[in-house]
Amino acid sequence: MTRLLMLVEGQSEEIFVKQTLAPFLAERGVYVQPPVVLWTRRIPAGGGFRGGVSNWNQIRKNLLPLTHDTDAWITTLIDFYGLPEDFPGFLDSRGVGGPRENVVALQERFAVEIGHPRLIPFFALHEFEAWLFCGPDVVAEHYGLPGLAAKIRDAVKEEGEPELIDHGEHTHPKARLQNMVSGYKETSDGPTMMGKIGIPAIRGACAHFASWLDKLEALGQRA
Repeated sequence: MTRLLMLVEGQSEEIFVKQTLAPFLAERGVYVQPPVVLWTRRIPAGGGFRGGVSNWNQIRKNLLPLTHDTDAWITTLIDFYGLPEDFPGFLDSRGVGGPRENVVALQERFAVEIGHPRLIPFFALHEFEAWLFCGPDVVAEHYGLPGLAAKIRDAVKEEGEPELIDHGEHTHPKARLQNMVSGYKETSDGPTMMGKIGIPAIRGACAHFASWLDKLEALGQRA
């Protein structure tokens, strides 16, 4: 079985990986070790704050220790939305086409900057919460709000697909959900609903996610 190390942006992603993605990949011969959550700030006395991305150096410092395990593959689960502007190639990537081309260009630059042959960089387009828009009925049932499904479908129809829900300060995926549902709890509601929506549904609606998943599944064939 192939071992996979994963650096994730926050606790929502950590829970999703543990509860939903890791079991899915295990069935395909890929063992995901407990994901590593980004440290935002460490305290000299010990401990600190985890979750979120503030700058490029933070990402790099959190990822490099994982490269010391020469037997494992490495991947990331970080939002494209909110990525710091000091990330290498960030400004250049905005001129290479649409959002999907932008995020692929950044992933490629990420791989070059780290220079590790077993790294599969991934940024969620545009945001982890976009995957919730793959299951309007699941989200509506979760909150007991039948009319919510139509609102979610309208948001997807407006942008074309879940992953294209944009970078706007008030219109990125999580902001839209918070506007639709009061009391949305990202570390509990998000991962729970994604588990109900399921990996196949997310893969079918999100081409960028599907491309990443294809690469991770292929690792199981190397064992």
